[in-house]
Amino acid sequence: MAIKRIPVELLRLGMYIVGIDRSWMDTPFLTHRFLLKKPSQLKKLKQSGIQEVEIDTDRGADVPNEPEEAPRILEETQTPESDLSNLEARLANLPEALQGKSLSDEFTEVHQVQEHMLHEVQEMLDSVRTSGIVEGSQVKALSQEVIAQTLGHEEAYAALIRTREFSPDLYDHALSVCTLAVLMARLLGYEKGPLEHIAMGALLHDIGFLRLPSELIRPHRTLSEFDQILYDSHPRLGVEILKSSPGISEEVMQMVAQHHLTGDLQIRPEGGPFEETGFGGRLIRVVDEYDELLTGQGSSPPLPMREALGELYLRAQRNQLNPELASYLIIQIGIYPIYSLVELNTGERGIVTAVTPGSLLHPVVLVIQDPNRNPYHEPFPVNFAKPASDRPPVEIVRVLDAEEEGIRVEEVLGSWNIL
Repeated sequence: MAIKRIPVELLRLGMYIVGIDRSWMDTPFLTHRFLLKKPSQLKKLKQSGIQEVEIDTDRGADVPNEPEEAPRILEETQTPESDLSNLEARLANLPEALQGKSLSDEFTEVHQVQEHMLHEVQEMLDSVRTSGIVEGSQVKALSQEVIAQTLGHEEAYAALIRTREFSPDLYDHALSVCTLAVLMARLLGYEKGPLEHIAMGALLHDIGFLRLPSELIRPHRTLSEFDQILYDSHPRLGVEILKSSPGISEEVMQMVAQHHLTGDLQIRPEGGPFEETGFGGRLIRVVDEYDELLTGQGSSPPLPMREALGELYLRAQRNQLNPELASYLIIQIGIYPIYSLVELNTGERGIVTAVTPGSLLHPVVLVIQDPNRNPYHEPFPVNFAKPASDRPPVEIVRVLDAEEEGIRVEEVLGSWNIL
């Protein structure tokens, strides 16, 4: 990763920003890691009082050696067609998401951060198990850490959730649901305050299980009628814990209470009318169900990612989940997610290294094995949105489990360098 710190005046379209000289909470940008594609982004950067930024020249354009005239900043609706076509041509030639070293470094980094955060979540839950109360300040700090760490690493964290070694422990599920809920809420435009509430609600959504026998957390069996009643009580038990805990807001308690409700009008306070299930409760329910499908719940075995997304879609169609949020999660996870291992109709295998928004069926794939499963000495990228004229037509026929196939994605990416 080649990082340069430059004055904001030197920014040009096509540069990949990885840092800004102030806290993300003090800027109009929800993430400080993005490819500068739009004139409006450049205009907003210069109008926000930002003095310096950091760019990654492996993933975007570098500062030109020769001075050039600063491009005229226009509203996107006023950009001439010639400027747009030139920009598209420049962006098409950039190595964004195709640098093996950068992808490997990022994936390794999020692995390390996730291990550290798993340890912190485990310590928090062990403390609740011992004391019977939740320290709101501790959960808030953890939530802020999840938000900060995922900034600019959305695809890597989503990939990590799919490819992790699934654990029956509560802390693993809690952190995965929290991370994915934060990713979705951020992409939907939620900012600091509501984002923290969603992160806290997601971390604590299954806290009520700490008052139940441990075998009910991830039973992997059909529950008896009595055990099912106990299982269904965990949202209520969670709220009881939170009511006696300092620093927990009503919004967070509502999310914990609602995260297993079906539909959008299912909660009824004692003696009161039905209330609409809030956005946080609906979002956590969708994410929670997705992670449970991946890990296996009740008598159901763990499902591969594509089958889990399919089942999620069917549940939304039956109105068991909010259809809009379920559809949004499916879109964000992607048909062929980044870092996933895929098989082509030629028998070759490859790793998805980039997915173009609006063209989810046409990713960029780094082909790493021939039809006989022998590794290519020089892996090569195939852009399905731009078929090569010197190759027969290729298609993706299925997504594979890299771990079952004995392929360590980060190691393959780390050994590949197209520079």
